[in-house]
Formats: sequence, C-alpha cells, structure tokens
Amino acid sequence: MKKIIYIILIFIPLVFFSCSKDEPVNPEDSQYVYVCSSNSAKTYHTDRGCSRLKNCSEEVLEVTRKKARENERIICSDCDRRDKKAGKDTVK
Repeated sequence: MKKIIYIILIFIPLVFFSCSKDEPVNPEDSQYVYVCSSNSAKTYHTDRGCSRLKNCSEEVLEVTRKKARENERIICSDCDRRDKKAGKDTVK
C-alpha cells in the first residue's frame, strides 16, 4: 500500500505539470532513466545496474529524463561520469 501511495504522489504531479507547449524539444528528454522512490533520493540514474541505485530501499521507477528533472532530480555523478566516458553527452 505504501508503494502505491508513493507512485501516486510521484506520477500525478508529473502528468499535470508536463504539458507545456512552449518548451524546446530536447531529444534526451524522452530517454528513460531510473529513480529511487524514496523521499530522500535526489538523483536519477542512466544505468539500472548503478551501484548507488542498488542502495535504494524503496521501489526503483523508470521515468523519462524530463520527468526526473521536473521533480528536481539531478544525474548521479557515477552515471554522468560513465556516460561521458562512453561518449554520451548528458544535459544536467
């Protein structure tokens, strides 16, 4: 029951506040990332196997990068470093 409440609290605001037509299109916005549903989590992860994400004691959710940023999440430093090393540019 607790997980359902967390999901509702995360996704309802995402649906209502994500309908801005004036925003420029960023191809990375539609990429899926992973977030820990814990209230204390502040980051998103590009790699589901990230060692920092494994510390999540709550449910791990898959959301778009845009949704993660709209919820004031920043990219995990390990994932950012890994992406840059692999030649993937990430927008913070």
